[in-house]
Amino acid sequence: MKTNSHRRPATSASSIRRRNGTGKDEFHLVPFVPLWRTNDRKRKLTRLCFGWTAEAGERGSVSTDAVERVPTGVHCAIRDRQSEIADAFTRAELLITLAVLSLLVAIVLPAIAHDRARSARIICANNLRQISAGFQLWGNDHGDQPPWEITPAEGGTKLHPLGVNAWLHFAWISNELNSARVLLCPSDSGRLADDFSFSPTGGYLNANYRNTATSYYLSHAFMGGQFVMFAGDRNLITDSGAFGCSVFSQVNNVGLPALQGWDTNLHNQAGNIVRLDGRVNQYSNEELRSAVRLDPIGDRGDRSALHILKPR
Repeated sequence: MKTNSHRRPATSASSIRRRNGTGKDEFHLVPFVPLWRTNDRKRKLTRLCFGWTAEAGERGSVSTDAVERVPTGVHCAIRDRQSEIADAFTRAELLITLAVLSLLVAIVLPAIAHDRARSARIICANNLRQISAGFQLWGNDHGDQPPWEITPAEGGTKLHPLGVNAWLHFAWISNELNSARVLLCPSDSGRLADDFSFSPTGGYLNANYRNTATSYYLSHAFMGGQFVMFAGDRNLITDSGAFGCSVFSQVNNVGLPALQGWDTNLHNQAGNIVRLDGRVNQYSNEELRSAVRLDPIGDRGDRSALHILKPR
């Protein structure tokens, strides 16, 4: 009797169907079949649970004339569970991984912070070089003097009504500076101005910016030659109170014999000083005191006091 070659899908992932001699279907429960490789053409065996086929082989294999395709959506729970366990982290591995990550964070973060602070100091020093160059360019047309040494009638800012503000003297050389961005140190918490306009959104001359967009002090100790330190970071510690001045009208005073140095506002008790020749030095507190003893940075070149105009 000829058997019907048409086959219907099996009803269970763990069963296979064969056609017996009477033409009736028989279903047999098939255990999990492992995957192995063989070169025997008469025996092919693959995992039933993923919808593959198996053909007859030797004793211990699946003995059937035809094995129906098992639906592909059915999974081998035991095999999948074994795979999940093999791929998962153990508790010891998890603890080791967390310890390594913590160590990396402890090593990398200080290095990143140090590089960021170093980068800010470099940009700050470059800003001061451009400021020094701008005042020199302006002085080339005004008898080698800065704006605060020349009266308003002659084109300068000496005793100008707004001369008590550092921003005025920097704005006076706007054509030589080109960009207002160089007036703010990257470590400063002020507001960065984009240009020398009155725009409320980035204009240096707008009231919302001005001294807030300025990180550097000015000094009228300008007669000591090219080596005088006439500008620097605003975090220089000054004496309390305001002092009268024949150049800026009102200034902060720094008593050189009792110079304290820098506070922590910008470069963590360090600061940059620029000289008229464009040379920029970064000094710690002790290095600044040593420089004061050697350089003519005082008022008109003396070594008793320094009149400086701080933006804030």
